[in-house]
Amino acid sequence: MANRIRPLEEKVKSVRKALEQINIETAAREASVAPSTLSYDLDKVRAALPEILVNQTPGPKPQDKECGVGTAIEEVDRPEKCTQCGGRHIWKNGTYKVINWVWLLTIGWLVGVSKIVIQRFRCADCGQELASPERQRQAEARQAWWQPVRRLIGLSRFKLGLSVRKTQVLVAFVYGRQVAVGFIQQQTQTVGQRAQGVLERLKDCRQKPTRILLFDETFPKLGQRAHSLGVVICEHGLIRSVRTLSRKAREIPDQLRTVVGEHYRPEFFLTDLAVTYGKYLERAGLQMQHLRDLVHLMRQVIRMFDEAVKEVTLDVPKGLPYKVRRKQHQLKRRLLRKHLQPFLATALQAFSPGYESVCVLMLEGVISQLQDPDLVLQTASVQRLTKRLQRFVKKHGATINTLLYLAVTQDTPKTTNALESINGRRKPFSLIAKSFRLPTAQSFFAGVALMENFDVKSRGLNRNTSAIQRAAINIDDLGADDFFSAVGLEKPQISLSALTG
Repeated sequence: MANRIRPLEEKVKSVRKALEQINIETAAREASVAPSTLSYDLDKVRAALPEILVNQTPGPKPQDKECGVGTAIEEVDRPEKCTQCGGRHIWKNGTYKVINWVWLLTIGWLVGVSKIVIQRFRCADCGQELASPERQRQAEARQAWWQPVRRLIGLSRFKLGLSVRKTQVLVAFVYGRQVAVGFIQQQTQTVGQRAQGVLERLKDCRQKPTRILLFDETFPKLGQRAHSLGVVICEHGLIRSVRTLSRKAREIPDQLRTVVGEHYRPEFFLTDLAVTYGKYLERAGLQMQHLRDLVHLMRQVIRMFDEAVKEVTLDVPKGLPYKVRRKQHQLKRRLLRKHLQPFLATALQAFSPGYESVCVLMLEGVISQLQDPDLVLQTASVQRLTKRLQRFVKKHGATINTLLYLAVTQDTPKTTNALESINGRRKPFSLIAKSFRLPTAQSFFAGVALMENFDVKSRGLNRNTSAIQRAAINIDDLGADDFFSAVGLEKPQISLSALTG
């Protein structure tokens, strides 16, 4: 039979018979060698027949794999036993090539990207795939390489305000390897969602007593419609909430309710002069006193005097040309503006530092002077100005007294300038978020706000401090002491043994 195993003696005997039948004279003549030389060579073949014809495994012999620098598979990497069942029958299960992350982490920028061969191992008893020490070392180095890349993406997007393409160029320049645009976008969204969760935890963290809640809306370019962004901060400059608003009547009260917690219970609600904010506070069901911003109150007083000048009329005889009437009208406006300028200066001086206790009294004095016909010409526009100032003092007099009293006794803010400055610094980021969907834009601005909270100022009144420090947020309750650790981007920890193997 063709597939039977033949004994070695049988194979040697048949081959020797064949060699004996060779005509040595004829073969030597055709090969142009001496018959004695050919006979000597055949004797050596006969002696080596047992070694040549020994039974062996069919097929070609296995060849050693070519191994370059960093690609050798050492037998010592074979696991001793299975981690699942404890079995010791561990077999090889093929190989695959991966980037040599250890080299890339250490000197990858110098030698470029290289490959390394990883051997798979599998338990013969339970079938569990086992990781070799080299595979674990490469996995640890891979995580250690990607973590700084994620940190750089977070810095670029939420601090520098760079676009996706510029961030991609920055990462390739710093780390010598290109990353995908989709990875940068996904990382931006992930960090934003984590930052939003951190902002929601601020209300339950132990902190310094806070009495004022400042709220305002900004209008960045979000989507195709004009959507606003609601921002909540406290008097320490800590941004406590950002939310994209499409239905203000429902979402602003909900934002105000969610920002108040166990350790953040403000007593005063400071906003601009929008009348809807008072209604939103009532719908939120919060017991806070509504205060108006001092700067907006001053602007309203200035606007009243400007309108009084613009609304002045001119009684002239009929028949005058239009240009003459217009010239006289402009002259009367200039004279009235010059006449009202001292009263406006006195009204604005009432809001200056040092006049807190007599602010309302000075405003009432200005009103009484405007009503005196010996001091001011009682035109229709001046009389309307007087009535408007009277309504202004009646409506905002108590608010002004409370606001200035808190500013003097407890050093609370009189204005929302801190909030306005934050909104101004956020404007460049609106160019990035203009193409986002509203939930994505909200998480993106949450990341920007959290970066702003942890940012240590290098100049100004708050030099060498951050908003987290000024509000005395308990780091243990928050679970992070900087932006990157708060969003899960801590510095990578890798041992020297993991790099050297």
